Amino acid sequence: MCEIVNITFLQLSWDDILFQHVLPLLTLKDCFNLRSTSKLYRELVDSYLTRIKDVNIALFKTFNGPAFEVLAHNCRSIRHINVAYCNWLEDKLLKPLLCNNKYLSYVNLSGCLGLTSACLQPLIVSCKDLKSLKVKNCHWVTVDTITALTFHQNNLEEIDLTSCWDLGDESLIALVQKLRVLCISNIYSVTDTTMFAIAQYCQCLEYLNISGCWRIHDDGVRMVGEYCHNLKSLLVKECHYITERSLGCLRNRIFIDKPDYSEYYRELDHPLPIMGLNM
Repeated sequence: MCEIVNITFLQLSWDDILFQHVLPLLTLKDCFNLRSTSKLYRELVDSYLTRIKDVNIALFKTFNGPAFEVLAHNCRSIRHINVAYCNWLEDKLLKPLLCNNKYLSYVNLSGCLGLTSACLQPLIVSCKDLKSLKVKNCHWVTVDTITALTFHQNNLEEIDLTSCWDLGDESLIALVQKLRVLCISNIYSVTDTTMFAIAQYCQCLEYLNISGCWRIHDDGVRMVGEYCHNLKSLLVKECHYITERSLGCLRNRIFIDKPDYSEYYRELDHPLPIMGLNM
């Protein structure tokens, strides 16, 4: 007769069962709730946090500084982190996490208004696998930040600098090399000079967002269209000096968010006769 052995949840193999098949099914919020139940569960979750590769707290409205400190203290293997629009996040919270996770490849800090450019120092210097950086609406990004990023990061493929108003042509020219995705919308000092640099150095470019860059003209777009053969998407809304003279020849091969009104205006110039009216 077989003897029945009672095994508790925590007696299951942590490495082979819980970390591999159970805890990955929980959200980060679930893990923190579990962590708060006892010292043993706290030890379990803290040990699990050392292994997780993806952290996305952008969707958690109740996440806060003390909870983030737990992540910064325990996480050692993060590859992707998204903390977009976490306005409570400060340099003193973020920098330890960046220092402890040197294999980061994707970082989204968009809309984090409580940070400063100093928070990026450990990321720029130590995280050599960085491929994607999103700092949309981070007005604290400076020219020196981009200069350091250009000097230290050789594997960067995607960057979103939307509304980083301190930047301009000089800081962007060296950065654009090797990029596949570049978002520089609403940076009002950007001119055709940056577009010429993109055409010369960024032939792998697939996605370009320059919407709201009203100092860019047809000449810049024409150069990018001619030399960036892999380009698939071009966003140019609110670029008032970009017209069909440069966009017309690109529409057959790439997506352009600005509608073509030229046919509409031609119809206004040559209205069709109204048939069937007895005058």
